[in-house]
Amino acid sequence: MNASRRHLLRTAASLAATLPGARAPLALSLAGLGALAADRAEAADTGGYRALVCLFMLGGSDSHNWIVPTDAAGYAEYARVRAELAWPSARLQPIRTPRQDSGRSFGMPQELAALRSWYESGRAALLANVGPLVRPLTKAEYRNGGAAVPAKLFSHNDQQSTWQSLAPEGALSGWGGRMGDLLRSANAQPVFTAVSANGNAVFLTGRSVTQYQAGANGPIGVDALSKTWVLGSSSVAPVLRRVLGSSGSNDFQAEYARIVQRSLDTTATLRSAIDGAGIPALSTALAEDALARQLRVVAQMIAAGPRMGMKRQVFMVSLGGFDSHNNQMRDQPVLMSRVANASDWFLRALDAAGMLGNVTLFSASDFGRTLSSNGDGSDHGWGSHHFIAGGAVRGGDLYGRFPLTALGTDTDVGSGRLLPTTSVTQYAATLGRWMGLTPSELTTVLPNLGQFSQTDLGFL
Repeated sequence: MNASRRHLLRTAASLAATLPGARAPLALSLAGLGALAADRAEAADTGGYRALVCLFMLGGSDSHNWIVPTDAAGYAEYARVRAELAWPSARLQPIRTPRQDSGRSFGMPQELAALRSWYESGRAALLANVGPLVRPLTKAEYRNGGAAVPAKLFSHNDQQSTWQSLAPEGALSGWGGRMGDLLRSANAQPVFTAVSANGNAVFLTGRSVTQYQAGANGPIGVDALSKTWVLGSSSVAPVLRRVLGSSGSNDFQAEYARIVQRSLDTTATLRSAIDGAGIPALSTALAEDALARQLRVVAQMIAAGPRMGMKRQVFMVSLGGFDSHNNQMRDQPVLMSRVANASDWFLRALDAAGMLGNVTLFSASDFGRTLSSNGDGSDHGWGSHHFIAGGAVRGGDLYGRFPLTALGTDTDVGSGRLLPTTSVTQYAATLGRWMGLTPSELTTVLPNLGQFSQTDLGFL
């Protein structure tokens, strides 16, 4: 049994704190050894290689049109309330949903056909009505307000942060980064534990993990350092290297210098690894698509991961444009196709590389949107439907409680804004459990997990 360094250190610290007068970090007593053995029995499983990939849809995705009721009564009510935002029934493709109530049926738009094929093959699942919750909440409790209602609902910045960190804007760490804190010691190169392919994100910020940011073409280097001359001078690069290596005169400059130096140190390593990963080029249709390009870099890093000594990685990619207050029926089909086709390419590339079973791709967004139309689009909501895909997914099913697509229901808090019946915390816990985290580690990552009786939603 390979002892985990983080568990040894954590147990040692705990014992030192609970045994008065202990001078050594680990009191060598039978009680101390017993506690260490008990903690080790619950150590995270970091065997093999696994990666989570969060696909964040910025702006708030109107998921009412991603999964549509197709039974006669359900579609009629959906079409009545959605009005001009209703997806034509002729453009819906049926999906199997054995977990949902008898008599209900559902479909997905043709624009999501590439994603639907993964669902029907059993390698993608859907999760209904998920959103931020402090604890399970009723409609009456929501109306009464109080601490049980998540803070700053319907605000883009705050709800993006809440989805990614479980706290409004200003949070210091995200649950992806907190997972990284616990898993990084399993990696030969911890710097690549948490990776963003599209800029800084609180989701990947840990208490000890610093997210690594990659660009559309891989590692982001300092261009001037790779040139033999700049503006006619051959001395610029050496001078710039000395400047970048300086720790400066204050904490901000020192931290900036540390991050820059880390980039300089890792660029060559990562470039060599991903160039040899064997991931194909994007198709012509996807070559200029920003989401597809992000996913290709992630696929390259995943394929190279085991050779780099990586065991656990958390990635994030994102796509904007989902704030559909207007022109929704013009723009939403395009966005759906982009998500479905880029995800399909990513999953196929991993499958060809023999890595599909090691990776779980999951979607997230600021919030869902109103079921009611505002005349040309939909407004900010709360709960929404999401997808999970990968070789380990128990797919071909719709998890959670799918709400009635109507107004005035027990999940409608106004204009068809969904009161979530599944929490982001439960969603994250299911993903974290698959990554090998123990129940106690999941509580560290997700402090309010104890408020929910079901901590494994079953889709992995």
